[in-house]
Amino acid sequence: MKYDIPTPLERLYWFMAQLDLDGESLGAVRRHRDTFIRKKEEFSETIYGYFHEIPQARLILQKRESSGHLKKWWTQWFESLFRDDFDRAFLSYLWRSGLRHVEAEVDQRFINLGFSVVRGFCQRITKAEVPPADQQEVLIDIDRMLDLCLLVETQAYIAATARCDIEVVRGISHQVRNPLTVIGGNVLRLKKTVDPDNPAYRAYEIILNESKRLENMVIDVEKYSEIFEKEPKLSIVILETVIQRAVEELQSSHQSGNIKIDLHLDPGFPVILGDSGDLELTFYYLLQHGLESGDADESAIRITSIQRDTNPEILDVEIRHAGRPPNREEMDNLFVPFYSSRPNATGFGLATARLAVRRSLGDLYLETISGRGTKFVIKLIIPTEEG
Repeated sequence: MKYDIPTPLERLYWFMAQLDLDGESLGAVRRHRDTFIRKKEEFSETIYGYFHEIPQARLILQKRESSGHLKKWWTQWFESLFRDDFDRAFLSYLWRSGLRHVEAEVDQRFINLGFSVVRGFCQRITKAEVPPADQQEVLIDIDRMLDLCLLVETQAYIAATARCDIEVVRGISHQVRNPLTVIGGNVLRLKKTVDPDNPAYRAYEIILNESKRLENMVIDVEKYSEIFEKEPKLSIVILETVIQRAVEELQSSHQSGNIKIDLHLDPGFPVILGDSGDLELTFYYLLQHGLESGDADESAIRITSIQRDTNPEILDVEIRHAGRPPNREEMDNLFVPFYSSRPNATGFGLATARLAVRRSLGDLYLETISGRGTKFVIKLIIPTEEG
C-alpha cells in the first residue's frame, strides 16, 4: 500500500528545536564529516551483515529486494546524514524513507534496532579516528542527529498506520450507514401500518431505536477518527466561548430543548491553550453525558474553573451534575470506546472527549461527589506570556 502523506514540516522542525539541531549546533561533527563519509560502504556492509544474522530480519531482506540495492540505499543514506544540511529537503528525504519502511511492512522494532546499530558504528569511528579533544562533542552531535532520524521514522510510522486504520474505519462506517438508512426508513413505514396496541408496534420501536443508536455511533466513530488523524492546532482560546459553542451545538441536536448551565468561571483565567475545535468537542460530549445521566428533577449542569496553587500552569475546569454515581466497573471503563452504561449511548462520547482534550495537552478524569452526583475534571494549560 502506497502512502501519499505530505511531510509534516512544522512537526519535524519542532523535533529539531527540541534537540537543539541547526547548522551551527552541529559544528563538531561537520568538521569531521569526511571521516564518516569515507566509511559509507563499510557502514552498509555492517548493517546488512547484522540484520542478515537475525532470522526474522533475513526473511525481510530476502523477500523485499536484492542485497545490492539495499546496500546502495544504506550507503546513500549514511552519506546524506553527514553531508546534507538538516533543511527542508533532507527532512522530506527522511520522511519518505520512513513511509517506504511502512509500505514494505518492515517491523518498527527492526527500525529501532537498526538505529542502535548505526549509533554503535558511529561511536566506534569517533573513538578510533576523531581526535580525543573533539570526541565528546562529536558523540553528542551524532546522538542528536540519530535521535531526530528516529523521531521522523516513528512519526511516519504512526501517520501511515493511523491513515490505514482510519481508512478502514471510514469504509466500515460508510458501509454501515447506508443499510441503516434503508432499514430505518422501511421499519418506520411498517410501524405506521400497525396499531400501537399491536405487539409488532413495540418491536418496530426497538428496531428504530437501535438503528438510530447505530447511526449515532457511526457519526461518533468518524469524529473520533478525525481527531486522531489531524494535527492539533494549539492557540490561545477563550474558555467561555468554547463552552458556549458546545452548549449551542448540543441544544440544536438534543430533543430536550433548553439546557440549564450554571457557569462560574474564574475571571482571572479567561483563556487556555488548546485546539478550539477539539476542546469544543470535549465540552459537547461531557455536557451530553451530564444531560443524559443527570437527575431529571435537578437538570442544571454546573461548570466552574479554578487555578490551584499546586500547579500554577494548569486550570481545572469541573463539570458537575446530579445523578447516580458510576459503580466501580463503570469508573474503570467509562473512557473505553464502545463501553456505555446507558442503553441508548454509543460508547464513544467520553472516549472522544478524553482523546480531544489530550490532543490539547490537557487531561480528563471523573470523580464521584460525596453523597450524590458526579464531576468531570478537565485539566487545561494556562498560556504563559512567552508562549
